[in-house]
Amino acid sequence: MKQLVGLVVVACFGAWSSVVAAAAVPALGDAQPVIPGAEPAWQLPAGVPPSPSTATGERIWPDPRFTHWPAVVYVGEERNCSFSLPVRAAGVAGWIRWADADLLPFVLPTDTDQISGLLALPQTVGVHAAQVGIAQRTWDLALRVADVREPWPLAALKDGFPVDADGVPVVLLDQRRDSSIERQWKFLVRDQPRGQGPAVVVGDPLESGGSSVFAELPVVAHIAIDLRRGDHAALVALAPLLTTVPKTVIWSPGNANLFLGTWTAEEERVLGAVRSRCAAMGAQPQLVLLLPPVPVDEELRELATKRRELLARSAAFQGWQIIDVEQIAGPAVTANRVADGVFTRYPLGPAQAEVRAALTRELTR
Repeated sequence: MKQLVGLVVVACFGAWSSVVAAAAVPALGDAQPVIPGAEPAWQLPAGVPPSPSTATGERIWPDPRFTHWPAVVYVGEERNCSFSLPVRAAGVAGWIRWADADLLPFVLPTDTDQISGLLALPQTVGVHAAQVGIAQRTWDLALRVADVREPWPLAALKDGFPVDADGVPVVLLDQRRDSSIERQWKFLVRDQPRGQGPAVVVGDPLESGGSSVFAELPVVAHIAIDLRRGDHAALVALAPLLTTVPKTVIWSPGNANLFLGTWTAEEERVLGAVRSRCAAMGAQPQLVLLLPPVPVDEELRELATKRRELLARSAAFQGWQIIDVEQIAGPAVTANRVADGVFTRYPLGPAQAEVRAALTRELTR
């Protein structure tokens, strides 16, 4: 066997190489030399996947998981969270439930490899455990409901939805606003200080022409955008910033979710959540909404106008000041114009500078 190994090496690399190989490559069946601290050269580097020829061909199925949940809900509001289940075997029976609740049975279909469903959202603060059973196997799922008045346990976004540091979905529980509550709040807030923490600017920087309205502001601005849910990104960015009450909070929703078709009217709930958190700490900052402009895109103008009206109405109702980008910069056909028929997404040049100046004035008040 030793001679066979030597012959193969000579045929491939020549006589000189065969001498080297004879010293470095042991014959089959011989013991490998052990060198302390040394890694054998024949091992794959870390992170390199194995050869497809060694793979078993077994399909890797995702575990059941929550996929969608509201970022902010109101006390007494009945809402759902969505879950996704793999269909490993068609026609198999299963169930899902919250701990100590009744089973909700289902049967896996035969025409797909994944299904989704809805589970009623818990209405009490705490970490809630759910269970999924398919055939003889069970999985545990968790979802966290947090009081919006307490520190927000938001750490990141998962597919556009907020989770805590352990990756558990988080829902903030807030108080629904109505006229009577607003009258009481406006009476009480008169005696609250403004807030002594650093001013905060979060959201979409409205970047255009290589610059943004956040550039050179007299404060550290926090970019918080997400192509699915920019409002969720703003909540996550604000979570560590609202441990003390800032002097000023400015939120820039931008238009990214409008461009991607992922905008929902629940965006306005950010306004109430921020105010509730600050009020619980015994102070009220200057709250400012940077109202996004109407895009130049003809097909988006109607929806953009509806969105602006909703945000402006909610902001005024809850005591937020408004900096209207459209009013300051002018219509998109002039504020966003690069050349004939060429436009940017947001105002640029002098129009952008005017918006930045308005933010600067608000931050130095």
